[in-house]
Amino acid sequence: MNESSAGDAQKAFAAMSLASKVSRRDTTAQVWLLERAAADNDFEAILRHYDAAMSVTPELGPVLQPVMVDALQYQDVRDAMVGYVNRQARWMPGFLNLASREAALEDVIDLTAPIAVALSAEEYEKSIARIIYRAAQDGDWEGAMDYAEAVWADFDAGAFSESAPNKTTLDKRLGLLAWELFEDNGIQASLDMNGGVQVTIRPLARGTVVRRHIPVKGGQTYTLTQRVNFDGASGARLAWRGDCVTTTASSRVWEQTLPSAARMTTYRSSLNIPEDCSILAISLEGNGADGQQNVYAKFDEISFES
Repeated sequence: MNESSAGDAQKAFAAMSLASKVSRRDTTAQVWLLERAAADNDFEAILRHYDAAMSVTPELGPVLQPVMVDALQYQDVRDAMVGYVNRQARWMPGFLNLASREAALEDVIDLTAPIAVALSAEEYEKSIARIIYRAAQDGDWEGAMDYAEAVWADFDAGAFSESAPNKTTLDKRLGLLAWELFEDNGIQASLDMNGGVQVTIRPLARGTVVRRHIPVKGGQTYTLTQRVNFDGASGARLAWRGDCVTTTASSRVWEQTLPSAARMTTYRSSLNIPEDCSILAISLEGNGADGQQNVYAKFDEISFES
């Protein structure tokens, strides 16, 4: 670096290029050459030296990744990066994890959609789920489902768009957009062979039983329908809640407590969606009994429709 500090940029460039050719493990040279390539708008070289630096020293990720994510706004960078996605560069999972959160949605989709099948591995699931969620939050449910089908050959968008808990709508690859049945803190929810949800709540336990983030249209009225058998022992409580989720916060817009019923009974609840709401986080919350007995409930034919 002495030659560079002395102002002889050409000699410094030649020295760093030689170091790079002798060994890709010279991280200092790779970072210097990356900066030189950025100054020259040489996008292929930027990615080449970024790849070399990150492959040898992944600890540079917190420093270099934000810069590359910001650069996704440029078409030339996205074009140059396609090959690294296709060949599963070692740094790509971490890069997409950040890009799925920080990059403009249209840019990260433009980069990944044409080669989405290359991102079907488990290490990309959280990033892909986040991209799909952001598309749904923007009101583009059809585009979100098309993207999911492009990534996972076995994914059925039509089946996933159903509102009831089932094998498809429980697909964990979709993150918050899938139903989650909780099994902790004294609460156990499971899917039975007939597609119903069985719930057991231990005494004094409290928490979330089931949850799903559902795309909705602001200004419309939706109806939650279910058949329920709920043994409402002393102090026990089951209640549905709905929270509108935005990019910055969530707000409670609906709550419905379920009465106890000795046999299967159908209940319907309606709610008006606020105009600015595109995702509704719907959850069933439960409290156990005050005594020594478990609380049991069974849900069938759950639907949430406009």
